[in-house]
Amino acid sequence: MSDIRVTYTGILSFVVAILTVILGVVFTLVLTRQLSTEDYGTWGLINGMLIYVTMIGPIISFWATRETSRGIESGKTAVIGSSALSCISVIIYIPIAYFMGYQTQTDQNVLVFSSILIPAIFLNGILMAINLGWKPHTISYGTIIFGFSQVIFVIFFVFYLELGVQGAILTNLFSYFISITALLIFTREKLRNNFNKIFLKKWVNLSWLPLYPALSIVIDGLGIAIFSIITGSVIGIAFWTVAIVTPGIISHAGLISRAVYPKLLQGGSRHYLQDNVSQLFYFSLLITGFVITFARPALFAMNPIYESAVLVVVILSARNFFQVITNVSIMNLGGIETIDVEKNTTFKNYIRSQLFYPHSIKLLQTIISMVALTIGLIILVNYKIQEIELLVFWASVTLVTQIPLSLYLLNLMQKKLEIRFDLKIILKYLGITIVSFGIIFVFLENFLDYNKQVFVFVPNVLFFALLGILLHVIISYILDSRIRQLVSNIVKELKNKTL
Repeated sequence: MSDIRVTYTGILSFVVAILTVILGVVFTLVLTRQLSTEDYGTWGLINGMLIYVTMIGPIISFWATRETSRGIESGKTAVIGSSALSCISVIIYIPIAYFMGYQTQTDQNVLVFSSILIPAIFLNGILMAINLGWKPHTISYGTIIFGFSQVIFVIFFVFYLELGVQGAILTNLFSYFISITALLIFTREKLRNNFNKIFLKKWVNLSWLPLYPALSIVIDGLGIAIFSIITGSVIGIAFWTVAIVTPGIISHAGLISRAVYPKLLQGGSRHYLQDNVSQLFYFSLLITGFVITFARPALFAMNPIYESAVLVVVILSARNFFQVITNVSIMNLGGIETIDVEKNTTFKNYIRSQLFYPHSIKLLQTIISMVALTIGLIILVNYKIQEIELLVFWASVTLVTQIPLSLYLLNLMQKKLEIRFDLKIILKYLGITIVSFGIIFVFLENFLDYNKQVFVFVPNVLFFALLGILLHVIISYILDSRIRQLVSNIVKELKNKTL
């Protein structure tokens, strides 16, 4: 059993995530500048469908992390089993691709071609799950390798060869292959065991447990299909796909808590939890403030035609902040649950456990959100509401339904893990975020030149972005002793780091 280092893994994951964001911006810029609005909408549709059919992955990856953390050697069985699941997903995906192509008047051949990504997604995912339970910091290495590969291949396939959506698909495929190779190297020690059908039998018998949380993700993913079918167009999906790019950065703040889950599974002292929760709020607020401040410049950089989606980005940024809190709360609650190692556990016991109950609350929230979205869109479309206003409605529905869920699960985590939340500290971090990025927002409004030449505009935006982050860090360091201690811990961890 490894000695998982929470602070080192969290900071490394966060730093790598920021670098990945920069690489992702380059990837997105190439796509938004090279693809037409229709083609980019098709790319968004593909991503939505892939999320839908890869939801069966946790049948094995869920157990791979938990068992690896507890020293159970099931790695090879997990990889073989996950590969078999990928074949099932391909079979499910192909008829869905034909149906969605017909409904949205999208090239069906392109949608079907994208099915080649499914096996790579599964293999990459199971290797990350095994590493999460053993050496979670190595996941960051695979992530950054994938990011660099994406930039190289998208320039080659999309920019140079002009292969369009097919080029984007090939870009991700080859990037996954390189990431998989790196993850195989990191996790090779955990794959030297034999295939054991007993593990596979257990996972299949309990498949309903990891699949249950996936239901909320699947239902939430239906938003793209609901919107495109009701509006009869993928133009709005193109704007939505662009709008979710920058708020997506906020999810990386949750990586600060990446190592907490396997650490909780290992048992022992929980002294690290209090500081980790404070760090979670600090980085979540930092990135949320950053994304809201740079919403307009980010959209303009991707393509000026998407600039009208600023309000959508702002609303989704707030939604994603609460999503981070929700996801970390659920993850930590699952980390303290030991029902899966107890003998003669009944179905009723599982239903009452922290592996099931928090996801029931999240599922209810998702269903309410999708029902409200469907009814609202049907009504608004009849009134000939513009698509950008429909997207604002979509984003608002997700935010309004997300807030109560996040607050409830946060309170539940506080009670179960016996954590004391310091509201004054959280409000201090919020105040620092408002002041630092408020100043930068004023600078942007008065001094940023919205030049349509991307290679002129982006460097100017990066200057203000670095200035905003630097200002935030300086103010934080001066006003908060916890941040000063965090900087000290980072230095110590870097000196003691191991692969």
